[in-house]
Amino acid sequence: MRRRLPPLKTLPSFEVAARHLSFSTAADELHVTHGAISRQMKSLEDHLGVRLFRRLGRGLELTAAGAALLPAVRTALDVVEAGARQVSDTGRPDALVVSCLPTFMMRWLIPRLYDFKAHHSGLDVRLSASSAPAVFGRDGVDVAIRLDAAPWPPDAVAIPFLEEAIGPVCSPAFAARHRLRRPADLARLPLLHTDTRREAWADWIARGDDPGLTAVSSGGTRFEHFYFMLEAAVGGLGVAVAPQPLVAEDLALGRLVAPFGFVPSGRRYHLVCPQEAVGMHKVKTFRSWLVRAATQQASPRPPRRGRPAGPE
Repeated sequence: MRRRLPPLKTLPSFEVAARHLSFSTAADELHVTHGAISRQMKSLEDHLGVRLFRRLGRGLELTAAGAALLPAVRTALDVVEAGARQVSDTGRPDALVVSCLPTFMMRWLIPRLYDFKAHHSGLDVRLSASSAPAVFGRDGVDVAIRLDAAPWPPDAVAIPFLEEAIGPVCSPAFAARHRLRRPADLARLPLLHTDTRREAWADWIARGDDPGLTAVSSGGTRFEHFYFMLEAAVGGLGVAVAPQPLVAEDLALGRLVAPFGFVPSGRRYHLVCPQEAVGMHKVKTFRSWLVRAATQQASPRPPRRGRPAGPE
């Protein structure tokens, strides 16, 4: 099936212009003219049929459409950059090859790699998106990040570094409009599901002690990918169950709210590596940083299940 993509050369310009909220600053960073940036943004807007920027005095601000597009563009550019670096750096002895769950890589690991690079500039991390069991000798992978994927490969060591907690999330406007007060209120609302984690709602319901939860239906809209489901929740299409580590940034930015908090799912993310690699400097360095980053991302204490999180 032919992809319906926007003009690809406009996307880096859009990300830089949106980051600086200035066509002139974007032009300086990309070493092009102000007119070139302006033409590319017009081309992108014409293709999408919506305005992405609004003039505000002598500056710019993102429209609602621009703000919605920006996270997807940033994620796509980060993934392409990581893939290109992996290809160009093949064979470098100072590189650490990390096989990682795709969604965890996009929504948790990549946004934190700037911190790793700031403290360990001499060690290059190359990412490989995969959820399949890692075969270290065959795949050329140094370490893998997996979510409770035992049994592990023979002679592998699995080091837990992050507990998963799950809970319903939706846009702030959706929560306010539907006056979510207790979990049983979800029975009358559109629920969002993903094919990559079909039992998410059942898992969350099973960990609750509210009798009203039994009325929550398994029906609703289903999405092929977790990322699409979250963007639907951000867009106000319904309520999704999501792991707290993967929506932490959305919660911090106010794109999503968790009306009933999060509860432990009983699952943990692990760093997996061959036994003989445990003592390698690059593996120990990455492991120490990963544990520290996960500690900073510790899940907040969940509120009582019968009340919404935050002020009413």
